[in-house]
Amino acid sequence: MTKEELFEKARLLPLTPGVYLMRNKKGVVIYVGKSKALRNRVSSYFSPSVPHYGKTEKMIESVDDFEVYHTGTELEALLQENAFIKQYMPRYNIKLKEEEAYPYIRLSDGPYPNLSLTYTRKSGKDRYFGPFSGAHVAKSIIVAAQKTFGLPACRKDFPKEIGKTRPCLDYHIGQCCGVCIPGKVSEKEYAARVGHAVRLLKGDYGGLVRILTEEMNKASEAEQYERAASYRDCIYAVKKIGDRQQIVASPSVEADVIGVYSDDLGSSVAVLFVRNGAITDRETFFFGADEIMNPQSLEGLIQRYYELRGFVPKRICVSMELPEEESALLNAWLCEKAGCRVQLYTPQRGELRALTDRACKNAEELILHRRAEEAKHGKFLISFAQFTHLETVPDRIESYDVSHSGGEFNSCGMIVLEKGKFAKKKYRSFNIRDVEGANDVGCIREALSRRFSHDPSEEGWAYPDLILMDGGNAQVHAALDVLREKGLEDSVAVLGMVKDEHHKTRTLTDGENELSLLKRQDVFVFLYTIQEEVHRYALSRMDVRRRKTVKQSSLTKVKGVGEAKAQELLRHFGTLEALRKATPEEIAEVKGINAETAANLAAYLKEADGT
Repeated sequence: MTKEELFEKARLLPLTPGVYLMRNKKGVVIYVGKSKALRNRVSSYFSPSVPHYGKTEKMIESVDDFEVYHTGTELEALLQENAFIKQYMPRYNIKLKEEEAYPYIRLSDGPYPNLSLTYTRKSGKDRYFGPFSGAHVAKSIIVAAQKTFGLPACRKDFPKEIGKTRPCLDYHIGQCCGVCIPGKVSEKEYAARVGHAVRLLKGDYGGLVRILTEEMNKASEAEQYERAASYRDCIYAVKKIGDRQQIVASPSVEADVIGVYSDDLGSSVAVLFVRNGAITDRETFFFGADEIMNPQSLEGLIQRYYELRGFVPKRICVSMELPEEESALLNAWLCEKAGCRVQLYTPQRGELRALTDRACKNAEELILHRRAEEAKHGKFLISFAQFTHLETVPDRIESYDVSHSGGEFNSCGMIVLEKGKFAKKKYRSFNIRDVEGANDVGCIREALSRRFSHDPSEEGWAYPDLILMDGGNAQVHAALDVLREKGLEDSVAVLGMVKDEHHKTRTLTDGENELSLLKRQDVFVFLYTIQEEVHRYALSRMDVRRRKTVKQSSLTKVKGVGEAKAQELLRHFGTLEALRKATPEEIAEVKGINAETAANLAAYLKEADGT
């Protein structure tokens, strides 16, 4: 449909709440939006008198048709919009963290609870802390709590496994209290350690230090000097962790503080997590020149952010004033999501105003630093393109390496660099199906044929400007053959990284001529880093495949268990260790496993474990 036809169609819509879906010529949903008056909102996209810029302009140019869903209220429209975004993942809607879940720290229930990382909150007696901005943050907190209070980092099931195995290295170096040793740690003592860890997770460093100091003094008065020294070490560790936190407000302040920075080149949004008056974590989002942040787009970002995050604090401070009606609607949605009253507002004075200013400053400094890094990488890539005689500066680079174990479990790893930086979420690996034995060239042909069978418009499969092969002329020619078959030989360059006797890249080859790196240390370091990364990734993916196959093949030794059932068992229980701990009755719950097979399998695993 033409823009004029779309405008006429939109003018027939009613002035009622609803959701609209924009589709391109292929029928793919490219944008989902909501409105309290569908006619006004949808027609504004196609009206000749309404100007549009950036991302919105590009979206409108791609629209071929639209459809609407009518709702009874604006809140229903908001909920329906979110459901459609989840379903269709439209290209022009805001995407955060590539739709990943946010991690939590889980404290399990039981006499000897342990700490673990999880991405889901389940109902039950387990306790959850978070969410956190990333897994590395949550993991570092878990490790700190375990080391500080001697909590076990292993996955043993206590008290069932007390006395079953010898203490591990963590106990011998003083980083575990030794629950696995019979009579070493009582439930009461362990509960006290866990209580201290909970205070640490909540950020109550001052209260925790006071409690530990009292315990240290009691132990000292009772002449239990080793115990007192242990408390002293804990106090030092807690203070060290607490010193890292930035105390920015009164101890009672708990809020998410959202700051926005925009200029002609783009926008950034910084979210500061303030708990007990301290900044405990931070998350930042960056947007290009076609996504300049305004009140409407910020409203959509906030909604999508808390939908993904799964947790809504009772107070959210925003630096940018939101339109009154949209703010009230979003506030109602946040309250429903949180199950309690939520304050969403822009502070005008006091410590919360100072916090929003700090969030804005964070957003500004981080995006300027990011741009400086990108400019630095951009200059290097221009120099690299000139040195290697490339026709274009390689914005996206892919590198491939083949890994196998004695000619078995052939795998090919593909790593991606965008603007000179590793884009790990776009890494891919290929399990080689049609090539047997140690045949790197054959594996390269199969992997690249499958790689270029993907549509470049698919997420993560955009065509590269340059392919770097971990190998010489043979690998380069194999890649060029595949590109010629796909009609891409003129748009994708290929170079091989030739190693010396020390397994370091010494030259580059285009299949015919070699280019020495002796006079370009910066290029050598760049290529060496890529070669090490692609080798690491390819080896890790091959090892995963090998280990999985070995696990399955060991299970197939049991009567009644074939490859398919072995795979189903491992999928159901997650790990071989979990399967070992399962009872015959639990094993029999797996699809396709009868009681006799379950009993045989349990007996086999018990015998193999030596118990």
